[in-house]
Amino acid sequence: MENIFNNLNDEIYSLYSCALVSRHWCKMAVPILWQDPFSSARRPFFISKYFSSLGEDEKFILKKDLEKYGINEEFSNTIFEYAKFLKVLNLWNLENKVRKWIFFKLSYAKMNHIINLLIKLFIESGATLHKLDLNFQVCLELKPVIFYALEENKQFFSRIQHLCLGKIITLEVLLHY
Repeated sequence: MENIFNNLNDEIYSLYSCALVSRHWCKMAVPILWQDPFSSARRPFFISKYFSSLGEDEKFILKKDLEKYGINEEFSNTIFEYAKFLKVLNLWNLENKVRKWIFFKLSYAKMNHIINLLIKLFIESGATLHKLDLNFQVCLELKPVIFYALEENKQFFSRIQHLCLGKIITLEVLLHY
C-alpha cells in the first residue's frame, strides 16, 4: 500500500480520495499529501492548518497581527501535525503560497465587511424583498448587527414571492481543493 500511495504523490485528488476511505488509508495518505504542499497547484487555504502546531504565545501574537488587518483566524486543533510531514521546501513557493493566502484572507475579510454594511443598509432603508437568492461563492459571515436590524424591519422578508436556495460552497469545502 505504501508503494502505491508513494506512486500517487503527484495525484493530489487521488490521494485525498484515498485518505477518505478509512483511518488506515488516511494515516498513509496524509503524510504524502503534506510532504511537498507548496509546490503543488492547490490553493493556499492549507496554510492555516500549520498554525495549530504553533506554541500558545506564537498563536496569540499571530492572531493579534492578523486581526490588525481584519483577518479573524481560528486556530483549530487538527488530527495531524502537518509540519512534521514536510520533505520539500522551496522558499519561493512558500512565499508565493503565503502571499496568496494573505491576499485571499484580506480580500475575504474586506468583502465580508462590505457585504454586511450593504445588507444592513438595505434592511434599515425600509426595503421589502420580493425575491431572495441565497447563492454565493464562499461562506458569508453575517454580523449580529444584521439580525438586530431585521428585528427593526419585519417587512424586509414579508413580501418574498421567490426564494432560491442555490448550491452554497463553504470555505471549509474549498480548503480541500
